[in-house]
Amino acid sequence: DIRFCRLDGRRIAYASVGQGPLLVFGGRWVSHLEEEWEMPRARELFEELARTHRVVRYDRIGAGLSDRELPGPLTPELETRQLDAVLRACGDDRATLFACSCAGLATARIASAQPERVRKIVFFGGYATREDIPDATRRSIVDFARVNWQLAAQMLAGLLLPHGSGDDIAALSRYQRHAASADVAAAFLDLDLTSDARPFLPQLAMPALVLHRRG
Repeated sequence: DIRFCRLDGRRIAYASVGQGPLLVFGGRWVSHLEEEWEMPRARELFEELARTHRVVRYDRIGAGLSDRELPGPLTPELETRQLDAVLRACGDDRATLFACSCAGLATARIASAQPERVRKIVFFGGYATREDIPDATRRSIVDFARVNWQLAAQMLAGLLLPHGSGDDIAALSRYQRHAASADVAAAFLDLDLTSDARPFLPQLAMPALVLHRRG
């Protein structure tokens, strides 16, 4: 079930499956709700969770089925407001937030500011800051995505699937390119690699599960 909510006149696409307690996936890297649903491994995860929860995913503004035009410079505050808009569209139920990778940044912000709306948090493969990446390296990654998105998407797919087959990496590379343009992907990378959630983490007052995968 794909629907739309609005933020500052722009549409945010969100998808729901299942019934039960609300489980919301934070905005992830680049995503496309329809194409992700056609990926067997991803769909298997969402369908398994939907056996006991109402699972909600959304595309960040600039990607997927959401409005593709960015509203100007991206900021952590805008990312947090997008997550807030989706939560409001889902009703008054308190949500468990599932924060994959960069989604942890906005999740930490909204959970610290509005703890009454968040039951629990799952941080999966997340981070509070990427200050371990030198500025020159970060700039080169961002510029690489902007100048040669096809090759950059392939490189990033290889990092995300270190043991994936050639077909798996090619499929993920295509998915990323369909989900967002080169300029949007570069803007997301720049934001996600410079944001810092550490000031908000000590304020979290709800249970949180921190997971990383090995290999």
